[in-house]
Amino acid sequence: MKLLRIIVSSLAPVGLVLLQISCGGGDASGPGKVATTLTAHSATSLTGPPGTQVTDLPSVLVSDASGNPLAGAPVTFTVTSGGGTVTGGSATSGASGFATVGSWTLGTDAGANTLSATTGSLPEITFTACGTETHAPGSTSNSQLSPTDCQFSSGSFVDFYTVTIPTSGTYIFNQTSTAFDTYLAFLSSANVLIGINDDFGTSDSRIKVIAPVGSYLIAAFSFDANATGNYSLTSVPSTAQVTNCEDVFVLKGITTAQSLQTTDCSTGGFLSDEYVIFLTKGQAITVGMTSSVLDSYLEIRANGGTSALVFNDNVNGTTQNAEVAFIPATTGFYIIAAASKTAGATGDYTLSIQ
Repeated sequence: MKLLRIIVSSLAPVGLVLLQISCGGGDASGPGKVATTLTAHSATSLTGPPGTQVTDLPSVLVSDASGNPLAGAPVTFTVTSGGGTVTGGSATSGASGFATVGSWTLGTDAGANTLSATTGSLPEITFTACGTETHAPGSTSNSQLSPTDCQFSSGSFVDFYTVTIPTSGTYIFNQTSTAFDTYLAFLSSANVLIGINDDFGTSDSRIKVIAPVGSYLIAAFSFDANATGNYSLTSVPSTAQVTNCEDVFVLKGITTAQSLQTTDCSTGGFLSDEYVIFLTKGQAITVGMTSSVLDSYLEIRANGGTSALVFNDNVNGTTQNAEVAFIPATTGFYIIAAASKTAGATGDYTLSIQ
């Protein structure tokens, strides 16, 4: 399988948009004590359609010099870019030290929206919400990266698209540009990474994913920092079998009919389809492989690794079925290999991930 060219260190697996959170000393006043620390209590990176309210309301924690929650501290939430509006912008920390904005409605244009939270002279906390556009599977979205877009900590500008998968199955997303080296990510609606690619040809990106019905996010950005220019995002549902050792991303909740073919990955004459799954530490999965013609074999290994972390070729005394349960010790990409215990064997099978 072709190794993925990934800059995972610059893209957080959960919540791709990385923003610096400031905290420190100061002299804001609460009743009887002094606020010395202001930290974010909610996520500082959000997404949502332009002109709508964010669902995860920005919230901060006010603490005193001993690190204890401070009640009664005045906190001001102010829109600083994007043209949005807030209600409850003048808040007061409660008994647990938390202060939360009443609501935050994003501006009507796609792009970056920022909101600051301040108390006294303490460094402000910045919340960034990226307005999302809509991309329908089977369509083409033409847009451009610009300095008004949201920006990753790596320096890449990014556009986010909401994608609704109407039918469980295989979908292919492509980002092309003649202006910059494209980079594409597929995420859950909660910003959890599912798949990522920046190397399909020279400057194009491609993600093939088998996904259940649901709402997802596409992040279209660049490999290089501060790159701008036009690009196209296209997608298409696919009924094609997994083949040629291609990168195919999967996630929990899928069941897919596939087959071993002579064009699949081959190791010592044993054919296999290999699926890429992103797992967080402690996230349990169970993978099943059933077939009426194959002596099924499953294994899971770390991305780039050669040793099986778990494997099975006989579940419930049935040689044609296999099942593995796995709980990762670390967060990252893993490879699920669906194969046969018989060298050169081909035929249909069903893979499920729960």
